[in-house]
Amino acid sequence: MGTKYNDEAPAGVLHNALAFGTTVKGDVTTDGDFRLDGRIEGTISCGGKIVIGPTAQVEGDIISVNAEILGTVYGSITTSEVLVLKPTAVIKGIITTQALVVEPSAKFSGTCNMLLNEEGDEDINTVDDLPAPEALSAVSSTPLTESYTLGTDITNDDI
Repeated sequence: MGTKYNDEAPAGVLHNALAFGTTVKGDVTTDGDFRLDGRIEGTISCGGKIVIGPTAQVEGDIISVNAEILGTVYGSITTSEVLVLKPTAVIKGIITTQALVVEPSAKFSGTCNMLLNEEGDEDINTVDDLPAPEALSAVSSTPLTESYTLGTDITNDDI
């Protein structure tokens, strides 16, 4: 009896990863989820969720459905659903998303554009519906060292 091989993709969501110590210079495109713990210099286009790990560095644009950032990104981040900035995140660039979650101690320098929801004029359902990063305004010229740390010095007296 011979073994039969199927050329089709396996059922379920595909997961991809780029490990710490690995550097890619060029664009990365995936239809499934993607975890980055290394370094990418180029555009990342992800048809699912992308996780930028705490050791990861991106110099370029990120386009995805959902994203969770724990590492460093210099460039635009565009998501059609939710973007989460974890406490170790350092972002310098343009954020375009439907929903943004910024946890205390996350650092962000740049601009943020909120996409219209289902009731708005724009219909954004997939990554293909997102605006191209080059269509957005230029990255802020404010040095990263002058960025704000969100949520660390807020007291009840400030509210």
